[in-house]
Amino acid sequence: MSERVFKKRVRLLGFCLMVGLLSLVVRLMYIQVAQADELSAKAQDWLVASVDIPGTRGTIYDREGQKLAFTGVAYEISVSVNTEAMKEWGETTEMYSQFLAPLVGMTEPELMKYIDPAKYASIPEKDRPKAVGIGPKGAKVDSVVHEKLEAMHKQNKLLGINTFRKDIRRYPNGNFAAHVLGYIGINDQEKKEIGLAGVESVYNDKLAGKPGTVVMYTDRNGNPLPNYEPETTKQAVDGEDIVLTIDSTIQHFVEEELDNIMNKYGPKHATIIVADPNNGEILALGNRPHYNPAEYAKAEPESLWNNWALRSFEPGSTFKSFVLTAALAEHKVDLSEKFVSGQIEVNGLLIKDWNGYGFGTITYREGVYNSSNVGFVKIGQKLGKESLYEYLYDFGFNKKTGIDLPGEEQSTLFDVPKMRDVDLASTSFGQGVSVTPMQQVAAMMAIANGGKVYQPHVVKEFRDQATGKTVSEVKPKVISEVANEEVMSTVREVMEETISVEDPSHGYIKGYHVAGKTGTAQVPKEDRTGYQDDAYRLSFIGFAPADKPKFLIYVTVDQPTRNAPFMFGSYIAEPSGKAVLENALRYYQVPADPNDLGHGKTATANGQAQQPAKNQTPKAFVDVPDFVGATKDSAAKLAESSKLKLISVGDGPKVTGQWPDAGTGQVPEGASIKLYYGPEGSAEGKVKLPDLTGLSLREAIETLALLQLTVDPTGTGYVTKQETPAGTLVPVGSPVKITLSPQQS
Repeated sequence: MSERVFKKRVRLLGFCLMVGLLSLVVRLMYIQVAQADELSAKAQDWLVASVDIPGTRGTIYDREGQKLAFTGVAYEISVSVNTEAMKEWGETTEMYSQFLAPLVGMTEPELMKYIDPAKYASIPEKDRPKAVGIGPKGAKVDSVVHEKLEAMHKQNKLLGINTFRKDIRRYPNGNFAAHVLGYIGINDQEKKEIGLAGVESVYNDKLAGKPGTVVMYTDRNGNPLPNYEPETTKQAVDGEDIVLTIDSTIQHFVEEELDNIMNKYGPKHATIIVADPNNGEILALGNRPHYNPAEYAKAEPESLWNNWALRSFEPGSTFKSFVLTAALAEHKVDLSEKFVSGQIEVNGLLIKDWNGYGFGTITYREGVYNSSNVGFVKIGQKLGKESLYEYLYDFGFNKKTGIDLPGEEQSTLFDVPKMRDVDLASTSFGQGVSVTPMQQVAAMMAIANGGKVYQPHVVKEFRDQATGKTVSEVKPKVISEVANEEVMSTVREVMEETISVEDPSHGYIKGYHVAGKTGTAQVPKEDRTGYQDDAYRLSFIGFAPADKPKFLIYVTVDQPTRNAPFMFGSYIAEPSGKAVLENALRYYQVPADPNDLGHGKTATANGQAQQPAKNQTPKAFVDVPDFVGATKDSAAKLAESSKLKLISVGDGPKVTGQWPDAGTGQVPEGASIKLYYGPEGSAEGKVKLPDLTGLSLREAIETLALLQLTVDPTGTGYVTKQETPAGTLVPVGSPVKITLSPQQS
C-alpha cells in the first residue's frame, strides 16, 4: 500500500471518528439539556416513593376492659422471580417452595404456580416483576414465619424471600357483637383501609389516628432497593382506644338467646337490645342474621346491613305504653273507668280486639292487661291527635335517636293536620306508623327512670393508646323530658301488673317485679295496600326491677316460620326477654324482693290483691345464710334448715366462698347456692381452679364468682376449653380465659 493511500485512509478514519464524537457530544447535550427535566422526573418516579404509613389503629374494649377488636402484627410474603439475582445468590424457586409450603399451609405445586419464573418470561423485561406474592395465604402471615425467615437471612440463606409488615385487624370473638363493632376494609374512593360499619366506621378518625410519611427507594416495580434505608419524614400518630358501654357477659347472654330464637323459630330477623335506662348506655345489642367482622367479604349483604335495632317498622302493641303515658299525663283517662271491648267503628272501618270478640265490659286498667285495641282507640279519642302527637314528639319518635352507630332510619308518622280519625285510631294501638326499636328503647327509658329520654350510646370513653389514660368521656345526654315521676310511676305499676297477671306468664321473674309490654304487629304488604295474612313481627319491651330499673330490654322476632303455634309477642319474644333479664339480674347480683307476693298476686288500683293463677303456689323467700367457714356437714344442715339446695365445688375442708353472697338478700325456697371448699394449706390469696368444661356461660360465671375470679369468654354456647388447667392455684381476682362452642346434637 502506497504512503499516499495510507494517509488518505487515516484522514478518512479520523474524520469518521470526529463525526462520531461530535454526534455523541450533541446527543449528550440534548439529553442533559433538552430532556433533563423529563428524565429527572422519570428517574424520581422510578426510584423515590413517598409512602403513607398509618398509625396503629386503636383497640376497642368492652366496659370491663376485654378486647373486642385490636390491631395485630402480620406480614406479607414476597418471593423473587429474578433469575439473575437468584443465580447470584445460589438459590432456586424449588428451595423457596420447600421452605414456605409447610409454613403457610400450601403444597409445593400450589406455591410454584405463583413463583415459577417461566410464568413471567413472556412479559417484556422492562415490565417483568422482580418479586411476587404467593396468594391469600401469604398476604397476612404471623410473626412466627417472619422470625424463621429472619433467622435464615442471618445465615445468608433464602435471600429471595422477604416479608413486609402489614397490620391486620383482629376480632377475637368471631361474630360477637358484630353490628356494634363493624369492620374495616378498602374504601373504593380513597383506596385505603378504613372503618366501613359499626363503631369502626363512626369513630374511624379517632381509631385510625394520623398517617406519617416514609420515603423509599424502589425499582420501577415498587420493590425496595438494597442498601437504601427508608427515611421517615413524618411520624405517624397512633389512634385512640375506645371503651364501649357493652358488657360482654350480658352480650353473651344476648347472643345465646338469639341463637335459641333462630334455632327454634327460624325467623327472617331477630334483635335484642339491653340498655341502662338511667343513663342511655347500651349494654348489649345483637342481630340475626349476623357475620364475622374478620371475614365480612364472605357475608351476605343481608347480614352486613341487618342492624334491625335501627330499622323502622310498625311497632304494634309495645307502642301502647307511650299512648297510655300521654293520656295519664293529660288526665284524659281514669284507669278504673269501664268500657265495652270487642269492636269499634271509625270512619267506616271496623276495628276489633286481637281475639276478635273482646273481653266484655272491663276497666281501662284491664284493657292494658289484655292489650285491647278497642280500649286504646278510645284512649286515643279522649286524648286527641294534637295532644297525642305532642307526647310522641317528646318521646322522640319524630327524629332519630342519634345513637353512635351508622344506618339509623327515620320514623314514619302521620302528618297531624292531614290525619283522619282512623289514622288517630291506628296510631293509638301501634299500627300505621313505623318507628325503630332504638327509638322505643330511648322512649321507654323515660318511663323507667321517671321522665328522661336519654340518647342511646355504645361508646363510654376514649383512651390514649400509649398511656391508657382517658382522653375524653361520653356523658349521658338527656334528649327531652316527658310527663313527671308520678305519671311514670303509674305507668310502671300497670306494666308490672300486666306481666304479673298474665296466664300463663312468660315474663314473670320471682322477686324482680318485671314491667313490660308485648307487641304483635302485622307486616304490611310491599305495595302498602294492606297487611299480609300470616306475617307478624313479635316483640317485647320491658325493664326490671320495676320500681328501680337496672336493665331495659327490647326483643323483636320477625316472621317466625316454625314452632310458633300462637303468633303473639307474649309467646315468642317475651320468654327471650325474661331469659336475658334473669341472667343479667343474677349476674349483677341484684337483690330479690322478699315481699313479692308471687305470680298473679299483685295489688290493683283499689288496693285488693289479685289471686294467683290456677295451680300456682307462691314460694316463700328466705335469707341467704353465710356458709363461709362451714364444714360440709354443717353447711348441709344449714341449707336444710333454710330449705335451700347446695352445689359444691372444690375439695377443701371448709367453705371459703359462696354464690350468691350472704349479703345478697333473699332467694326463693329451693334455690341453689354454690359453695367453694378451698384447698387446705394453699398459698395465701389463691384458689384452686375447678373444671369448667361443659358448663354454660352463666354457670361458669357463677362458679368463678364464688372463687372471686372473673371470666374472659370467647365464643358462645358451652365451655369446651379453659386456658388454665383445672386444679391450678390462681390468685384471687384473676381472669380465667374460656372458650365456648355450640352444643353438638
